[in-house]
Amino acid sequence: MFNLIKMNLYRMSRAVSTWVIAIVTVCFAILQFFSLKLIFDDPFNMFDGNGAAMMSIDKISGVNAVTTFLQNSNVLVILAVFIVLFTNAEHKCGFDKNLIGLSKQRWKQTLARWISAVIGMTAFIIIGYGVMLGLTALFVDAFTMGSVTAMLKSLGLMYFGAVAFSAIFFFFTTLFNNSVGGVVSSLIISLGIFALIETLLDMAVKKIFSSPKVLPTEIFYDSVYMNFAHTDANTKAILIFVGISVAYIALSLFGSMMLQQKRDVK
Repeated sequence: MFNLIKMNLYRMSRAVSTWVIAIVTVCFAILQFFSLKLIFDDPFNMFDGNGAAMMSIDKISGVNAVTTFLQNSNVLVILAVFIVLFTNAEHKCGFDKNLIGLSKQRWKQTLARWISAVIGMTAFIIIGYGVMLGLTALFVDAFTMGSVTAMLKSLGLMYFGAVAFSAIFFFFTTLFNNSVGGVVSSLIISLGIFALIETLLDMAVKKIFSSPKVLPTEIFYDSVYMNFAHTDANTKAILIFVGISVAYIALSLFGSMMLQQKRDVK
């Protein structure tokens, strides 16, 4: 397993797409920094000094930076594209096909591929968040670090949620066995296109049941992740979020490994 991961990471580091996505991540982080600079410091007086009032906060902290960067559909799109391109490239690679064809335990290659994808995704998150946080701390007057513990807690929770998203993106790429199916399904999930459908389902459930205990938006992962208030979440809310994330990771990985195990190698 360790050798498979090393092999995947080596090929990932040599892929042009990996470096392109790394550059895109850094560029997005810089754009996020500029947007925060414009809103909170308002150097060009675009908001008549009321930019911070639009955000309902006077200062931006490390915790706010977590929300700005990780709880962002654009970041999820970047991560989705990376997962799909990496996974699909491995599916289509002749060497990878031969390796899978010679093995009776193909699920191991699938698990190693996902772990490698998570390692790459983690590097992008560290680079992107580090760039945005560093520039914001240095050049945004309205920045205050705040509680480092709270920032690390929020960062850890949102990162774990991103790992769950990676498993979901990985599953759909494995399911369709091509980049088009993986990209389309991943974009639909990461962009929150299901939000309207989920809202309508919520309304239907409330109409049928007077006081439902669970609503669809509390189950579908795009809503769970994007609406999770990690800044002030209590222990119960954190456990529920982690539990849902673990369930999606387990189901997605199990589905991916079974698909690879049963699928004919062509």
